[in-house]
Amino acid sequence: MSEPSQSNEPPVPNVAPRQEPQVARFVSKIKNLDVQIGEHVLAALQHPDTVAVLTTIVVGPGGEQHIVSAALNPQRMSQVNEILEEAQQERVDDEVCFGFHCLVKPK
Repeated sequence: MSEPSQSNEPPVPNVAPRQEPQVARFVSKIKNLDVQIGEHVLAALQHPDTVAVLTTIVVGPGGEQHIVSAALNPQRMSQVNEILEEAQQERVDDEVCFGFHCLVKPK
């Protein structure tokens, strides 16, 4: 059950400090999963020079779930695309994959 909000504005994720300052991270506690992830990602995309975000859900202090996004500028996005292209070339055809889920045939 989500907690009532005091305003009509969606919560803005906190920018978390990080050792690598050129990558901005955004962290939000999960309250209402179906709505909050979309709001979190849209808010993270508003960060200056951000063209995409990598987002995951992690368990934080006290066992609470948090949404964590890393902001990608055009250069970082280019690096991600290069990695994805290399992975596609190295992909083994006998594994059927959908997203991050792959059916691995026993040998």
